[in-house]
Parts: sequence; structure tokens; C-alpha cells
Amino acid sequence: MSNEVAKVQISFKDIFPTCQDNYNISTFEALKKNKHLYHTKIEPACKNISRKFTPGARGNNTFHTSCDKLGYYLYKIKGKNEKNRKHYCEFFIYELKREVKNKVYNIPKFVDVYNQLMNAYKDAKLEDIDVCNEYVSLMDDELLYQIFEMFDKLYKNFKYLKNENRDKDKNLNECVKVYDEIIKKDKKEYNNFVQNELEKFKSDFHKYLRKISYNTEDKLLTSSLMISPEKIRAEKISGNIASPVTWTSTIVLFFAILIIIFIVYNYTSFGSYFLRRRRKLRNKWYTKNKKHYELMNLFEESQKNIIQNKHNILYKPAD
Repeated sequence: MSNEVAKVQISFKDIFPTCQDNYNISTFEALKKNKHLYHTKIEPACKNISRKFTPGARGNNTFHTSCDKLGYYLYKIKGKNEKNRKHYCEFFIYELKREVKNKVYNIPKFVDVYNQLMNAYKDAKLEDIDVCNEYVSLMDDELLYQIFEMFDKLYKNFKYLKNENRDKDKNLNECVKVYDEIIKKDKKEYNNFVQNELEKFKSDFHKYLRKISYNTEDKLLTSSLMISPEKIRAEKISGNIASPVTWTSTIVLFFAILIIIFIVYNYTSFGSYFLRRRRKLRNKWYTKNKKHYELMNLFEESQKNIIQNKHNILYKPAD
């Protein structure tokens, strides 16, 4: 799979609710149940790599816990076929990059961090877990990492909105704000696929809103996320969507054209040319009308003469 193809096929909807929950919940449960795997393979590998990645660090600042979770996560997904493993690998690479940015400062290249981590697992006899290596280059792109990060935040707030009764309004407002942040973000070549992902999120978001009562800040009611897809489609069908920007541009363009015509007509050689042409056409029209008028008069005079001659012939007294 090429890097560009991988980017096009990314689905944040599949990555963050499913793969992230699997990483955060199932991994810790599995670590408790499979202590032999942990103590004989994962822990030795992570002790060594943590000293290398985060020398002198203590507690949560070390890479040890991150290594534990990432190692078991890879162990768990290695049995999936390539198609089913895709989204899990995309999340793994993003999560590894996030942990590296927060903790590992002595290894500048992300690919070197990945390779050293895989070697540490391999040295500890944790076999066949290097199943996401073809996705490493995704996180070479800092912009793509930032987009991952924003959708991570968006889906976290949506999850809190659905699961926490106390702060529903707060989490709803946070969803709206993050959604707008993504819209405003300069996404460059990723704009189309990000727009598709935003539409997927909006659809799921409004399906959930129909089931609950909620309050939101007045200034956010007209935000993009709060306008339902159904309303947008209905307005498009009825032709009621009128963009202020479009109308303003049209008016400005209209007056600009008028000004250009005025300047060209009055202050340039083209104006003089058009004026001469107009005079010439007007003179031709005048001459044509004059000739037509003269012909009509001539015809009328001829008719009168013919009638008069007939009259004279009929009523002339005989000699």
C-alpha cells in the first residue's frame, strides 16, 4: 500500500471509537489475565527500551507503560487479516507518535523509534508483532498527525457526551468548537477526505441529538455542526441557500464592470473608437430612414397623379 493510498483510505470514524477503546480498555484487562506473557516478554523488552528512550525519567514520564500497552496491543491484533487490521494499525502508529512527541526527545526520527521498539520486542522473543510497519510513514507528515489529533479530540468529546450525564452540555459545546476548528484548519491536500470524515461525524452526531434534550450556547447554534444534514439538503432542494459571500461578490463584480465600461468609454482610445462607430451607425440609420421617407413620398405622389389622371380622363367633356 502506498502512502498516498493509505491517506485516502483513512476512516477516523472506525479508528477512534473502536480501536481507541480496544487500546485503552481491553489491553489493560488482557495484561492482567495474561501475566506470563507480560512478565516473560513484554516487561523485559519495555524495561530496556524505556531506559533508552527516556533516560533518567520517573513515573509517568517514562516510556515503560506506553511500551507495555503498545506491545500487547500489537500482540492482540497480529492475528487479524490485513484488511481488518488496517484501522488498528493506523491507530497504533498515531498513538506511538503521540507518546513519542510527549516523552522521547533524544531520537529525532520517528522511523528510528519504531524500528528500535520492534527490535526490543523481538529480542524479548515477542515474535511476529511487527505487523504495522507499512503504516509508519503516515506519521512522517506532521499535518496528517495534527488532523489525527483533532479528530481524536472530537471523538473523545462525543464519547463523553454520550456517556456522561452531568456534563452533556459542556461536552456538546466542545464538540461544536473542535468541529469548527477542523473546518478552519488549513488541510491542504487532505481537504476532501477530511470533509468526508466531518460529514460522517455530523450524521452520527445528529442521530444522537434527536434522542436527548440539551442546551448549547446561543452563539454556537448557527455553527456548522449544529445545522443538521437534513436541513442542508432541504434548503439545497428548495434553493433557499443564499451565500452572503456570493451575493456580495456578484454585486461588486457588477459595479466593477460598470466602472470599467465608463472608463473605457470616456477616457481611452477605445471609447473614441466606439463613439465614432456609434456616430457612423447613427448616420447610416438616419440616411437609410431619410431615403425610405423620400421613397414613400415619391410613391404617394405617383399614386395621386395616377388617380388624378384617371379622373381627368373619365370626366373630361367631349369636344
